[in-house]
Amino acid sequence: MKNIDFKNIQKIHFIGIGGTSMSGLAHIAIHKNLIITGSDMRPCGYTDKLIREGYDIKIGHSADNIPIDCDLIVYTAAINKNNPEFIEAQRRGLPMMQRSEFLGYLTSLYPKTIAVSGTHGKTTTSSMVALMLLNAGFDPTISIGGTISEIDGNYRVSDSEYFVTEACEYVDSFLKSKHYIATISNVEEDHLDYFTNGITQIRESFFKFAQIVPQDGLLIINGDDKEIAFIADECNCKVIRFGLGQDNDYYAANIEYNALGQPAFDVFKNNVLFGRFNLIIPGLHNVLNALTAIICADFLGISIQSMQDTLLRFQGTKRRFEFRGEANNIKVFEDYAHHPTEVKVTVQACHNYEHNRLWVIFQPHTYSRAYDFFDEFAEALSHCDFLIMNDIYSDREANAWGISSEMMAKEVTEKYDTPAICISKFTDIVDYLLKNLQPGDFVLVAGSQSINQVAFMLVDKLKELYGN
Repeated sequence: MKNIDFKNIQKIHFIGIGGTSMSGLAHIAIHKNLIITGSDMRPCGYTDKLIREGYDIKIGHSADNIPIDCDLIVYTAAINKNNPEFIEAQRRGLPMMQRSEFLGYLTSLYPKTIAVSGTHGKTTTSSMVALMLLNAGFDPTISIGGTISEIDGNYRVSDSEYFVTEACEYVDSFLKSKHYIATISNVEEDHLDYFTNGITQIRESFFKFAQIVPQDGLLIINGDDKEIAFIADECNCKVIRFGLGQDNDYYAANIEYNALGQPAFDVFKNNVLFGRFNLIIPGLHNVLNALTAIICADFLGISIQSMQDTLLRFQGTKRRFEFRGEANNIKVFEDYAHHPTEVKVTVQACHNYEHNRLWVIFQPHTYSRAYDFFDEFAEALSHCDFLIMNDIYSDREANAWGISSEMMAKEVTEKYDTPAICISKFTDIVDYLLKNLQPGDFVLVAGSQSINQVAFMLVDKLKELYGN
């Protein structure tokens, strides 16, 4: 972490404050009696909330946005070095920290920080952990990458020693964290624009993350994941393995799904039945997310009944397999999935629902990811009855690979015989669906960026046509 004396820091300016994590960190800074200002390129729910609360938030980037008496700049990794505020801060010689460095500083203020990591499932798992602690009276501070209805936001602040946060591997962000409990749900290739040496470099990054846990802390690790199994033998702290395999310390078994795809499962601890749990969010991946949270809660002494009650009420985070509406017996869901593994497990979760035909609308995020995982995306997207591809969304890179959504749609059609087309405009996607959907169809709108607007628009149009 940069050598910044926070005793002399009173006013912080956040460049990119509309980001999910940045807005949460800004509120934690406010709770720590710091004065904040901020800016973002476009308005969003998070900037609107800060403005309503009376904070000085500018829309659009300008050198003039930085207050004269600013003591520190915090910026997101997505900020271009040609950003006028970034340039102005450098010109003035202001102390500057990336978001991950500031988060790392905040984790040092909470002795019992719980850092939830993994290529997939961070937001859902950290939400489960946070709510288990909250419902058990631990009064945690929370900062996650999605909105939880139970706390009406993506953050919560308190003065307890517990802090639950997501730990992202991109640009080695999570190595700035100081955590008492760490979880690693899974490790796969992703963010290859940074991890240029692929899985070898990624494994090394997660290994370093695990080694931050102190001797009296806990590492929770997916024992079924061959990419990270070695980490358990190299750490000085207590290590608990979880998964579906019965050689793990905790494992899930006897998994059953109801007509809505909601799982019920047994948890075994050291081969002894620990308890049976029910979820109202679908998918095998959420069974494993819940298992991680159960282990964390058990380590902290939370009762089984409290865990069961929390999971039974947990509705998921916004944009994680979120139900958007239904009309004419047509169900519409949206999901944040933007990695092929996430797409695949989400599509599988759709098949646990009773339905006629499954329609998937997908917007890839970043050209590099679409290129690096072209074959994997095509295979994952083929498990539906009809695919609509939207243009690739990329906010941090140019298309140096010549990749396109049209190429991916063609691959899905020719290799897997799944009908696939490309439609650029959201309104045109909705019009196409309205002309072709039938009663009993299931629609999944997937992607981490603006494609979720299609789900809202489609539901509104369906209700106009068929009523509620």
